[in-house]
Amino acid sequence: MDLLTLVIVVSVYLLLLVLYTRLRPLMKPPRNRMIIYPDLCNGCGNCVVVCPVNALRSNEVKGGKGPRDWEVVMKIEDGKALEFNMNLCERVTKPSEKPCRLCIDACPLDAIDFTY
Repeated sequence: MDLLTLVIVVSVYLLLLVLYTRLRPLMKPPRNRMIIYPDLCNGCGNCVVVCPVNALRSNEVKGGKGPRDWEVVMKIEDGKALEFNMNLCERVTKPSEKPCRLCIDACPLDAIDFTY
């Protein structure tokens, strides 16, 4: 093996190692991810109203004068619940032995679930 071949092999190896370390977090299955089943959701808004984060921030609760989308966990749009910012969700920000289930329990059609 000549020197050029060795340099190429080592360079490719290092490139693959760097790519792997950068992409590895994306390959992990998502944890504490909200799942909304749009075919089941009827847009009742119970989930938005009971959410401890949305209760004071929701556009719907404040009569349309609330914050922008990225400042709420979820909202109702076109008759369906939509997830916006899970970094605000207490299930994610305050992991505990008994995670928050308020949105799940408030949904009359079982249209919301979480992955673990």
